[in-house]
Amino acid sequence: MVVICSKDELNIYRPGNTAVEIAARLDCSLFQAALLEMRGVTSETSDSVIKSWISPDMESMLESLDLGETNSLAADVFRALDEGSDVVVYGDYDVDGISATALAVEMALYKKASVRYFIPHRFNQGYGLHSDVATSIAKRKCDLVVVVDCGTQDVESVKLIKKSGIPVAIIDHHLAEGELALSDTMVNPQIGGDITAKRLCAAGVIWCWAWQNELLPREKLRKLLDLVALATIADCVSLASPLNRVLVQGGLDVLRRAPRPGLAVLMEKLGITPSALDPEDLAMKIIPCLNAAGRLYFADLAVKILFNADDLPEKVDQIIDLNKKRRELSSKILEQVDSEQAEPYQYVLTDNDWSVGVLSSVASRICSQRNAPVALVASVGEIMRGTLRMPAGGDAVGILKTLAPKLNTWGGHRLAAGFSVKFDNWQEVRDEMEKMLSVVKVSSDKEDLLYWSPSELDLKAWYEAEKLGPFGMDNPCPKLYSPYNGNVKILPLGKNGRHVKIDLGESTLLGFGAAEIVKDRESLMGWVYRPRVDTWRNVTSLQLVLEKMVTV
Repeated sequence: MVVICSKDELNIYRPGNTAVEIAARLDCSLFQAALLEMRGVTSETSDSVIKSWISPDMESMLESLDLGETNSLAADVFRALDEGSDVVVYGDYDVDGISATALAVEMALYKKASVRYFIPHRFNQGYGLHSDVATSIAKRKCDLVVVVDCGTQDVESVKLIKKSGIPVAIIDHHLAEGELALSDTMVNPQIGGDITAKRLCAAGVIWCWAWQNELLPREKLRKLLDLVALATIADCVSLASPLNRVLVQGGLDVLRRAPRPGLAVLMEKLGITPSALDPEDLAMKIIPCLNAAGRLYFADLAVKILFNADDLPEKVDQIIDLNKKRRELSSKILEQVDSEQAEPYQYVLTDNDWSVGVLSSVASRICSQRNAPVALVASVGEIMRGTLRMPAGGDAVGILKTLAPKLNTWGGHRLAAGFSVKFDNWQEVRDEMEKMLSVVKVSSDKEDLLYWSPSELDLKAWYEAEKLGPFGMDNPCPKLYSPYNGNVKILPLGKNGRHVKIDLGESTLLGFGAAEIVKDRESLMGWVYRPRVDTWRNVTSLQLVLEKMVTV
């Protein structure tokens, strides 16, 4: 949807002498050089840093990657598995969690072990390794419990399993605060890992650890990069990290060439051509469907789609329907939040009729729109479950850490975290959280744009720019600025009258949902647009999509 913004909200960069020097040094286009300069590259930047942007070397990065001190101990546990071993994998219900679960299952299956997996229910149980499940595992017995994407601070639950004589391996990426679970071995880069390792999602940690310790053949591991790509994009970890970018690139190659059967069916039903798959398809189409299983049903459904389960078309239809329901529920909550005056609560919002499973995505959208912190909370029996989202500059984990003595459970990252609290404590927690969120200092960084004429951009230049991708968290897709000169033609696009084509003479901008907003151009100064590759009937073209209209 096209929005109006002030020029004061933007940092518009014009390519200068430095970009010209970079272009000459690299023998690349001025467009790519300007984008590199916007990412901190100068004429003095070393060749190795520039290479990490244009063509990162995965194997050399993995060789130097430090995942933490207990890495080798965890590898010994897996090497000891054989066809007589019985393994339980315990995961999490988001896409990173199900991908990490699938990776751990694949690794145990490669050792010919018998494998079961368990993923908690999002709102009946919530995040983490739960004591009731730990008790059940301890009673049924097995040879190894692998806990992925959680477990670092589940002290009591790990004790329950270990007391029964079952070894526990925790492979996680969440921040380690306070007392840590005493597992037999733990791989968590937040404990002793280097900065690159700390930026990995849980699936990325498992994959890199398996590569370093040669727990699977390298070719087998490369084929499992599809899971890492899904998890990396879904978990919004930093794509300024060269390692994360190259892992996603490898995963996209797998998904384009040989997608696993369930994902192939999903892509077909979503109208995605595998060979033309891009990160936006993952983020906006595939990942929301996989996430919908854990939000409104059981995350096991998504895991089954990642494996070659029976009745794949029916299971895929089910998660597509769940995602449609998720969108409908999310829209209702957004409308309610927008229409209600939440005094005295502006940041901590709650309604007993809200579906807990969709709150995180809704909170992310509200946080983005308002550029302010928000917590959305709903009741599940005698427990209030909530999600906390922070804009740049905030610290969700820091807030929850302060409130920890009054919370049942909590965990997450600086910008996104979840929590639960007993109903009897809720009012006190809500008041304290509201007070803390009201004084959060939000980063007011301007949005970076490149001053670039639409007529000077073609497919070749854009393909060169895409070498700096995949784009996402900390590595945003380039957005471009072009001034408004008053000489344009507004033409209808589509059948419903909501979309327009903006004819600039030598080029065209596509304004989706912009038919009404483009009528008022009295104070218009310029256009913010982004490139997008489109393939239709085997013809590939570069589309320029209008994002914002810039006013004085």
